[in-house]
Amino acid sequence: MKKGIIWTSVIALVVFLMGLDGGWWSSSDNDTTIPTLSEADGKDLVARLAKAAVAHDVCYGWAVKNGSGKVITSGSNRGIDVSADACPSYAILISTITYTSPSSESEDSASVTVQTSTDLPSLYSSDLSLVGVDTKALLEEPTTATAYGALALPLLLTEKGKVQPLEAEQATAMPTAAIGRPGSDFTASHRGAIISLSIFGGAALIGLVIGFILRRKRSKEG
Repeated sequence: MKKGIIWTSVIALVVFLMGLDGGWWSSSDNDTTIPTLSEADGKDLVARLAKAAVAHDVCYGWAVKNGSGKVITSGSNRGIDVSADACPSYAILISTITYTSPSSESEDSASVTVQTSTDLPSLYSSDLSLVGVDTKALLEEPTTATAYGALALPLLLTEKGKVQPLEAEQATAMPTAAIGRPGSDFTASHRGAIISLSIFGGAALIGLVIGFILRRKRSKEG
């Protein structure tokens, strides 16, 4: 009876610690902060968009907003934090991300729209989903998905027949396949849970060894 209580307690404690690791093995669920592009990534994105802008005579840009409409990060081929809408022709990908706390009854949400000048055809979220920029991708990696979406704008306009395909050298800046969703490093993401399991698994193993030794000792004494 006592052994059953001990084992039940150990299992319950392990499960409890796994839950504490954050949203059942995912500590990111507790973080409502929308990440921003690093300076190096921002400059690289600007440079890639600039190649397409020169070839098409169209300015390309991006913006990431939170649920309140505040711009978290933005830019265009003209520079970081510089909007593309000052150009006669422009296409700007705008993603809106809303992260909620675990205590909130509301769920995380994301949406994406494309703002274009009147001389360009409209682009929709369904167009972007074809290149992997959808709600799931935006929630998992908002800035990365937004950046890929911005890089896909020249390709989408090409498919609609508005601009000419980029030359080989220029096209290297463009995604050539559907964007894969960010993979997760299980060990890194669940490190706390794995450590907890290792500790209590080791403790349980030690308990079994001690129990086995005590039983053998008693049997010899008997």
